[in-house]
Amino acid sequence: MRHTMLFTFSLAVTTALLVLAGCGKSSTSPTGYSGGGGGGGTGNVVTISNMAYNPSPLTVSKGTTVTWKNNDSVAHTATADDASFDTGNIPANSTSSGVTFNQAGTFAYHCTYHSGMHGTITVN
Repeated sequence: MRHTMLFTFSLAVTTALLVLAGCGKSSTSPTGYSGGGGGGGTGNVVTISNMAYNPSPLTVSKGTTVTWKNNDSVAHTATADDASFDTGNIPANSTSSGVTFNQAGTFAYHCTYHSGMHGTITVN
């Protein structure tokens, strides 16, 4: 009986954590970014490998959707330094939903989990 209760509790906690992990931040903001399509169909892909964004810097045209593909064995984010966009958690071996850049400018970003990871996107 005790093992059944412990298993049920563990299952409930695991389910709750999985649900919460799926609730990432939105990729939209009032400054010209908007959430993109799923998984890199249009636009450009930034690959995350060996704790680095590649390419960086990346130059794109206005209206381009950029996705991040995480090839590392740990989760990462692509979070704007000015907090105007955030991919949220990108699990290992997964791709972000993408961010569409609608304004010209240079946008620095970083990984919230790994302080040494930085990237830049220039929009023409």
